[in-house]
Amino acid sequence: MTGGEAIIVLSAGLGIFAVSTAGLTFAAPGLIRAIRRVQPALRASFVLTLAAAPYVLGAFVALGVVFFPHAVALELTPVHRHDSLSGWAGHGALTGPGISAWTMVLIAVLLLLRIGQASIAAIVETQRLKRTLERVSIRRDNVVRRIASDQPLALAVGVLRPAIYLSDAVADRAGAEGSAIIEAHERAHLARGDLAARFVLEVLCSLFPDTAKAHLRQALVLAQEQACDRAVALHHAPIRIAETLVRMERVHANACALSAQFQDADITLRVRALLEPDFEAPARSIARASASGGVLLFAAFLALEPLHHKIESLFLTLGG
Repeated sequence: MTGGEAIIVLSAGLGIFAVSTAGLTFAAPGLIRAIRRVQPALRASFVLTLAAAPYVLGAFVALGVVFFPHAVALELTPVHRHDSLSGWAGHGALTGPGISAWTMVLIAVLLLLRIGQASIAAIVETQRLKRTLERVSIRRDNVVRRIASDQPLALAVGVLRPAIYLSDAVADRAGAEGSAIIEAHERAHLARGDLAARFVLEVLCSLFPDTAKAHLRQALVLAQEQACDRAVALHHAPIRIAETLVRMERVHANACALSAQFQDADITLRVRALLEPDFEAPARSIARASASGGVLLFAAFLALEPLHHKIESLFLTLGG
């Protein structure tokens, strides 16, 4: 790959990522409502896919403008001088090509640093909470730790080695069966890998506006909580799970984004999903999502040729 092609790759990828992120931010509420009737476990995967979509589209277009610059012969731009960009690095730093090239490189580096910073911050915050909980708890088994406290507390914390923390007051508030339901719910989070999924979402959303991040996070948490409720309902009556949710509704601990509390998400929606489930067949959900994704990728494929030459034309114009 020549230097000119490299700068076209960066420009196309970053441009499509920015446009996709703006579109996702605007459309997130509607998209989340549209997938509300998807089965919870599948919906959680859909939310992660939505968060990854700007990255996937950016990478698809970035590679496509180089390897398939004439994928569709629309010929919307009369400039076809690829070789004239091969020596872009030889331009002075203060010339149009030099400024454009190094600006793209700087932006790409800053975005990568932001992703790295968000990843480290999320892990540090989680480990800090986990160390605090471990100091005030004792081990009951391999994954459950008991906390001697009169504050009802039930949550799972951790990414690589998650653990469940239950306070003695949980049984007092929820009763023996309710305590078993809560523990089974938290174990379901660990079995499903929900905390790792929340970490992935936090990293993906590190470059998104706060509004988009909030919508996606809420959607993922609700889907995961409903999925765990359904898993517990295989062994406990849904009405008992709903009663336990109501008893624990007013109890919230100060936790981090990578922890899963039993009473997370909208309790009303969780109870309704338990007592009056109204989800569509998974095959239909997958078919709709596949069709939507295929249309989006095809549209991006059609844009490869004009996008390539628009960037090339702009770059050459700056170079004089």
